[in-house]
Amino acid sequence: MTESRERRLYPRRMCRTRVVFEDEFGEGLFYVYSKDVSEGGLSLESSIPVRLGSLLFLSWELPGERRILRATGKVVRSVGGGVGIQFVELPETMMKPLHHFLGSS
Repeated sequence: MTESRERRLYPRRMCRTRVVFEDEFGEGLFYVYSKDVSEGGLSLESSIPVRLGSLLFLSWELPGERRILRATGKVVRSVGGGVGIQFVELPETMMKPLHHFLGSS
C-alpha cells in the first residue's frame, strides 16, 4: 500500500507576512507574502516564475517581532501560485525568534 500523505520534517505555523527576496544573481527585488513558516523553510504566495534549485536571499518579520530575519533559501517547489523555500542558511541568531514564534523554545 502506498501512502499519499505529504511528510514534513518540521511542523509549520500559519504566518502571513511580507517577504522580500532577491535571486542568486542579485536580480529583481520582489515583495511576496508568506503562507506559513517552519524551522526548515517558508511557503510563499507567488506567481513569479522561479526555477527549482534557485537560491534566494530572503528578509521578513515574524508577527510580534521587530527584528528583520534574513536567510538564504532554495526553491524546492513551485506549483500553482505557490513557492516552497527550504532554508539553506539560517544564522543562529535567527533561530531564537523563529523557535519562539513556532512555540518550540
